[in-house]
Amino acid sequence: MTDELLPTMMRTERVDDLSSLDLGIGDALQLQDNAGDRLRHYVKLIGFLNKSGIVVTHPLKGGVMVPIDSGSSFSVRGFSGRKIYEFTSVVLAASAAPYPHLHLAFPETVECITMRDAMRVKPKSLVGWVEPMGVEPGVVKMPVVIADLSTLGARVHAKRQIGNADDLVTVMFRLTVDGDEQVLSLLALIRKTYRERLPEEMGGTEVTTYGLEFMNPAGHVRMTLQGYIYRTMAEG
Repeated sequence: MTDELLPTMMRTERVDDLSSLDLGIGDALQLQDNAGDRLRHYVKLIGFLNKSGIVVTHPLKGGVMVPIDSGSSFSVRGFSGRKIYEFTSVVLAASAAPYPHLHLAFPETVECITMRDAMRVKPKSLVGWVEPMGVEPGVVKMPVVIADLSTLGARVHAKRQIGNADDLVTVMFRLTVDGDEQVLSLLALIRKTYRERLPEEMGGTEVTTYGLEFMNPAGHVRMTLQGYIYRTMAEG
C-alpha cells in the first residue's frame, strides 16, 4: 500500500466482498495508472454489483474527460471510516453516455487496513465556527482554527471556552472540492479538551484544544470530507 496512506495501523487483511467495507455512493476514490507515468485521478463511486463490476465517474482534467481505454489497469484506493482499502482493476468500458463513467472489473481480492484512528489531514488556514447546543441558534458562535480533520472528527483550537468533555456542539466550516465550495454543519461531541501553547510559526499564543467526534454525518457530508482529504493529501 502506498506511503501516502500510512497512518497508525492495527490490522491488515484481505477481503473479497466490497459490501463488508461500508462503502457509500459518492465516496471518493483514487485511481493510479499502473502504466506509464502512473498518473493519479480522483473519482467518485457510482455503485457496484458484488462479484460483477464497479462503476465510477470518469476522471476529468480542466473539465475535460481524461482519455482512458478499455483494458487500462489501475490501482484503486479508498477509505471508509477507519478502513483503508486498495485493489487492482482493469477498465471494462469507458463511456460518455448517458453520463461520463468507467466500468471497472470486480477485484479478486481487496487489501484492507484497519487503523486505530481515522485518516486525517492538517488543513492550511482552515477556520470555522462552533456553536454550543442548547442556546438560541446564532447567538453564541465562536471562531476556531481546524488543526486536523478526518471523516470521523476534528481537532480545533479556540481562544474562548466552547464547552466541556461530553458536550454536544455544532461545528461549521467551508470546504472547496473540485472548485465547488460547500458550507458544512456537523453535530459533534467534545471528546477531550486541554490547554496548549501553539508553536511560534503559528503565533505562539495559548489556546484551548478540543477533540471533536462527528455524530453520524450525512452521506453527502462524508463524501465532501473524503474528497477534501484526498485532495489535501495529493497537494501535500
